[in-house]
Amino acid sequence: MKKLLLETSFSKIYMIVMIIITLLILGGYFSYAMFTVSKEKGNAISIVTGNLEYKLTVDDIDSNTLTVESNSSKTFKVTLSNPNNRVARFNFYYIGKEAANVKMGYILDCEGMATPDAKGVNLEKSGTAASSNIYKIKVDNNTNNSITINLGVKVGLDYNDLSLDENNYLFEKYEVVPTNAVELVKNNANAEDLDYATATTSQQKEAWVHSHPATEQTDALTDYRYIGVDPNNYVEFNGELWRIIGVFTIDDGTGNIEERLKIIRNESIGSYSWDNKTRNTGAESNYGKNNWTDARLNYLLNPGHESESVGGSLYWNSGSGTCYSGQNNATTNCDFTTTGLKDDAKNMIGDTLWYLGGASNYTSASNGLASHWYTYERGTNVYNSSTSLRDTSFVGKVGLMYPSDYGYATSGGSTQDRNACLNKELYNWDSSEFSDCKNNDWLYESRYTQWTFSHHSSISYYVFRVGASGYVYNFADTNACNNYTVRPTVFLKSDIKIVDGDGTSCFPYKLEV
Repeated sequence: MKKLLLETSFSKIYMIVMIIITLLILGGYFSYAMFTVSKEKGNAISIVTGNLEYKLTVDDIDSNTLTVESNSSKTFKVTLSNPNNRVARFNFYYIGKEAANVKMGYILDCEGMATPDAKGVNLEKSGTAASSNIYKIKVDNNTNNSITINLGVKVGLDYNDLSLDENNYLFEKYEVVPTNAVELVKNNANAEDLDYATATTSQQKEAWVHSHPATEQTDALTDYRYIGVDPNNYVEFNGELWRIIGVFTIDDGTGNIEERLKIIRNESIGSYSWDNKTRNTGAESNYGKNNWTDARLNYLLNPGHESESVGGSLYWNSGSGTCYSGQNNATTNCDFTTTGLKDDAKNMIGDTLWYLGGASNYTSASNGLASHWYTYERGTNVYNSSTSLRDTSFVGKVGLMYPSDYGYATSGGSTQDRNACLNKELYNWDSSEFSDCKNNDWLYESRYTQWTFSHHSSISYYVFRVGASGYVYNFADTNACNNYTVRPTVFLKSDIKIVDGDGTSCFPYKLEV
């Protein structure tokens, strides 16, 4: 009797277990757990692997290949998504060893990119924020032929080991070969006659060659400028985010001519007076003075003025105290202990001869274009009275941007292209008709008005500004006593190297002496 009861109980338990197993199989549990699948995508649709599937896109288009033309570099955004209704594990790889003279790898940045893992990475189920991984893959093709890199994906459950098979390889971190910063910018620069609108996205992110005729203080020169709303010109400098205006041929103040990188702080260091002197303190009037050589803002930014009781070299020395702010010699408390220049940054900055030419006529298309400003800045037309003559240049470490820097940084847009913007006076860039000019200019800042170097050559206290509305003007400055924002600008030494980064805001170039 006991034996019969035991056999009956065992039969019931066995039947219950078998029913549960059958239901699990029908529900797909064991069909997930019993295998992992490796598929190499050969078309533009998601591949179903049993009850698991994946979706792979390259630059947001269904694809499994990376194609790079000969002797060029390209960065791709590769997105691997989990469209399944449960957590799954994925491994992402390339097929076949990289060819000789081809370098590739992943770049980590602020888009939440994952690091490839030998056993794969888990992705949450479809519809969740963590159901995709983004990889930024950079490829340098230094061969004479176009290359295509095939990608593969291995799929399994969240606890499966997805170690790769033979001939499949994980992307490793892209290691930047230390390169002279000037040469890197120049080598990647676009031809002057390349139309921005027809350039590729990668090309639009690089610098542009620009030729200039001779001026009163300079020979005919070629520079390399970044243009557009957000080019890849970010650098990590002084522990902060700065941006490359371009590569310029400069005089270091001793007659030595060399090409150097010009950079500007991404954010301002605050609002201060350009120079709020009165007659009693050295100005020709009570409205300030527009001679950069002895300007109070110059003394704040540059070394050698530590003996000044107010503002002297505080930014250069990461100091704190009082700075000139407001009108009529007014001051305010200022603290540059965190935003001032540190020793590593100061060691990268070279002495530079900055041109201080002024302008008086700048409101029409015949005299207010970016090209005109370039000539004014490097000219010898300065404020001159019976008692005072402005300097045409000064040698120093830290300056400001020029109006021409702002003008040349535009790419234009769909309504007014770059050529139209460069043929429109900067004085009128605030017009609605030409909003494409300022809105596609990375130096434009709608939150505040920015000081520039350039002064009005007919009035002793006017200094030009880039307004928050987008124009270059001096009226409504009323005088040089008003406070506008300061974005320090420097020329780096010619031997500075780029040792990491790709110039994006998330992965800025890292510099080294």
